[in-house]
Amino acid sequence: MNVLKKIIIPFLIVIVLIYIILSIYITNLAFQPKRNNFEETPDLYSLNYENISFKSIDANDINLNGWWIENKESIGTIIWVHGLDSERSGGEGKLNMMKDIHDLGYSILTFDLRGHGNSGDAPLGLGIREKNDIYGAIKYLKDNHNVKKVGLYGISYGAVAVIDAAINYKKDGVEIVGLFSDTPYFSVTELLTKEVSDRTPIPLFISKLLKFGIIQSGEFFQNMNIEDVEESMKDIAKLNFPVIIISCENDERVPISHPERIYSYTNDSKYVPFKYCEDHGEAYETNKEEFMDEFKNYFKNKF
Repeated sequence: MNVLKKIIIPFLIVIVLIYIILSIYITNLAFQPKRNNFEETPDLYSLNYENISFKSIDANDINLNGWWIENKESIGTIIWVHGLDSERSGGEGKLNMMKDIHDLGYSILTFDLRGHGNSGDAPLGLGIREKNDIYGAIKYLKDNHNVKKVGLYGISYGAVAVIDAAINYKKDGVEIVGLFSDTPYFSVTELLTKEVSDRTPIPLFISKLLKFGIIQSGEFFQNMNIEDVEESMKDIAKLNFPVIIISCENDERVPISHPERIYSYTNDSKYVPFKYCEDHGEAYETNKEEFMDEFKNYFKNKF
């Protein structure tokens, strides 16, 4: 019996330590974006723009930087929100999308979210804390361009941020009239455990056991309940206007089940699953004409 104890107890201690270390490591990955700076500017796409800066509506007083791409004959204003590890240009192909949106008659405000691009450092919120960055953009538009109505576009992490921002928005002189959510995720813990399984020899059924540890380390080290994302997405039914949700059936990073579940909580909204996309977040690049038709038809008459 003593021999068994000497073997079993150290073994269990090692297992527990591995579990804790893995949970902390995976949680930190989710809260630490890679900073990337834009490689292209709007003028390369024949778009006039202005460098702007404003504050997030956040206790941390975060400075945010972006571009104001005005359409002199504007029919409305779109706030364009990038994905994780990206920046105001959205990365390859996305300024082309902004050009198409501008050509439809819209002005665009795009900016670097907290901890991204040239914006200030701040704790990430997986799309939840970032609502305050979007509120800062809305305030900037109200104070500097007398904008009364805005539409929101977000992709992936940005898609979650615009949903959460719209759900929790307390109208302050500007109305959110529409929400175009491009490939949002429903559950962060599902994504993280899937990433572990995809990138390591650990089977998915074992990586799923890390869920408890990831949630606990998120609360302890980041002061955030990771499951708040899922709870927020379920609240999308609170919106008093229909939304449009985009997905890609072959997306491996954010499986189609995520946007499908978000859509299931909406009211009178539209869900557009594209059959094929070259990569995660590339519904526009792969299906440009259909994508822009959806954008045009959705925002038509909203302003």
